[in-house]
Amino acid sequence: MSVVFVAGAFGHVVRYDSTVTAKFDKKTSTFDGTVDSAKARCETNRKVNLRLRATDGSSSVVGTDLTDSVGAWVIQPTSAPTAGTYFAQAAKKVLRKNNKHRHVCKRVVSKDVTVK
Repeated sequence: MSVVFVAGAFGHVVRYDSTVTAKFDKKTSTFDGTVDSAKARCETNRKVNLRLRATDGSSSVVGTDLTDSVGAWVIQPTSAPTAGTYFAQAAKKVLRKNNKHRHVCKRVVSKDVTVK
Protein backbone atom coordinates (compact mmCIF):
# COMPACT_ATOMS: atom_id res chain seq x y z
CA MET A 1 0.00 0.00 0.00
CA SER A 2 1.21 3.46 -0.69
CA VAL A 3 -0.07 6.39 1.30
CA VAL A 4 0.78 9.86 0.08
CA PHE A 5 0.84 12.84 2.45
CA VAL A 6 0.63 16.26 0.81
CA ALA A 7 0.90 19.54 2.71
CA GLY A 8 -1.20 22.44 1.52
CA ALA A 9 -4.25 24.52 2.30
CA PHE A 10 -5.80 21.62 4.22
CA GLY A 11 -2.78 21.10 6.47
CA HIS A 12 -2.37 17.62 5.05
CA VAL A 13 -3.88 15.34 2.46
CA VAL A 14 -3.65 11.56 2.74
CA ARG A 15 -4.32 9.46 -0.36
CA TYR A 16 -4.81 5.70 -0.03
CA ASP A 17 -4.18 3.22 -2.84
CA SER A 18 -6.64 0.45 -3.65
CA THR A 19 -7.04 -2.26 -6.27
CA VAL A 20 -10.18 -3.42 -8.02
CA THR A 21 -10.62 -6.80 -9.72
CA ALA A 22 -13.22 -7.79 -12.29
CA LYS A 23 -14.29 -11.06 -13.90
CA PHE A 24 -17.18 -12.23 -16.07
CA ASP A 25 -19.36 -15.29 -15.36
CA LYS A 26 -20.61 -16.54 -18.72
CA LYS A 27 -23.31 -18.78 -17.20
CA THR A 28 -25.04 -15.98 -15.29
CA SER A 29 -23.96 -13.03 -17.50
CA THR A 30 -22.72 -11.18 -14.42
CA PHE A 31 -19.55 -9.29 -13.64
CA ASP A 32 -18.10 -9.34 -10.14
CA GLY A 33 -14.97 -8.52 -8.24
CA THR A 34 -13.53 -6.86 -5.17
CA VAL A 35 -12.00 -3.62 -4.03
CA ASP A 36 -8.97 -4.23 -1.81
CA SER A 37 -6.99 -1.74 0.25
CA ALA A 38 -4.86 -1.70 3.38
CA LYS A 39 -7.35 0.92 4.62
CA ALA A 40 -10.59 -1.03 5.31
CA ARG A 41 -12.77 2.07 4.88
CA CYS A 42 -11.55 2.26 1.26
CA GLU A 43 -13.17 -1.14 0.59
CA THR A 44 -16.68 -0.68 2.00
CA ASN A 45 -19.53 1.28 0.42
CA ARG A 46 -17.38 2.14 -2.60
CA LYS A 47 -19.09 2.97 -5.91
CA VAL A 48 -17.98 0.67 -8.75
CA ASN A 49 -18.86 1.39 -12.37
CA LEU A 50 -18.67 -1.35 -14.99
CA ARG A 51 -17.61 0.26 -18.27
CA LEU A 52 -17.55 -0.97 -21.89
CA ARG A 53 -14.57 0.29 -23.89
CA ALA A 54 -15.32 1.51 -27.42
CA THR A 55 -12.92 1.04 -30.34
CA ASP A 56 -12.03 4.76 -30.22
CA GLY A 57 -10.83 4.38 -26.59
CA SER A 58 -13.82 6.04 -24.97
CA SER A 59 -16.03 4.06 -22.60
CA SER A 60 -19.60 4.04 -21.32
CA VAL A 61 -21.09 2.87 -18.03
CA VAL A 62 -23.17 -0.32 -18.37
CA GLY A 63 -23.78 -0.94 -14.65
CA THR A 64 -23.08 0.31 -11.14
CA ASP A 65 -22.89 -1.25 -7.67
CA LEU A 66 -21.70 -0.36 -4.16
CA THR A 67 -19.23 -2.65 -2.46
CA ASP A 68 -20.34 -4.61 0.60
CA SER A 69 -18.61 -4.89 3.99
CA VAL A 70 -15.70 -6.91 2.52
CA GLY A 71 -15.31 -4.92 -0.72
CA ALA A 72 -17.23 -7.33 -2.98
CA TRP A 73 -19.43 -6.08 -5.83
CA VAL A 74 -21.69 -7.72 -8.46
CA ILE A 75 -23.20 -6.17 -11.57
CA GLN A 76 -25.68 -7.82 -13.89
CA PRO A 77 -26.20 -5.54 -16.88
CA THR A 78 -29.85 -4.83 -17.78
CA SER A 79 -29.31 -6.55 -21.13
CA ALA A 80 -27.03 -9.43 -22.12
CA PRO A 81 -23.46 -8.15 -22.42
CA THR A 82 -22.29 -7.64 -25.97
CA ALA A 83 -18.89 -8.87 -27.10
CA GLY A 84 -16.22 -6.39 -26.14
CA THR A 85 -13.76 -5.16 -23.58
CA TYR A 86 -15.06 -4.25 -20.13
CA PHE A 87 -13.38 -2.89 -17.02
CA ALA A 88 -14.39 -1.89 -13.50
CA GLN A 89 -13.69 1.53 -12.08
CA ALA A 90 -13.88 2.21 -8.33
CA ALA A 91 -14.63 5.88 -7.79
CA LYS A 92 -12.61 8.14 -5.53
CA LYS A 93 -13.98 8.12 -1.98
CA VAL A 94 -13.46 10.98 0.46
CA LEU A 95 -13.08 9.63 4.00
CA ARG A 96 -12.42 12.86 5.83
CA LYS A 97 -12.52 16.47 4.77
CA ASN A 98 -12.28 19.54 6.98
CA ASN A 99 -10.06 22.62 7.25
CA LYS A 100 -7.07 20.63 8.55
CA HIS A 101 -7.40 17.17 7.04
CA ARG A 102 -8.36 15.52 3.79
CA HIS A 103 -8.25 11.70 3.50
CA VAL A 104 -9.08 10.15 0.12
CA CYS A 105 -9.22 6.65 -1.36
CA LYS A 106 -7.83 7.07 -4.88
CA ARG A 107 -9.86 6.16 -7.99
CA VAL A 108 -8.73 2.83 -9.41
CA VAL A 109 -9.33 0.82 -12.60
CA SER A 110 -9.27 -2.98 -13.06
CA LYS A 111 -7.55 -4.92 -15.79
CA ASP A 112 -9.62 -5.44 -18.94
CA VAL A 113 -12.14 -8.29 -19.15
CA THR A 114 -12.93 -9.57 -22.65
CA VAL A 115 -16.40 -10.95 -23.41
CA LYS A 116 -16.69 -12.99 -26.62
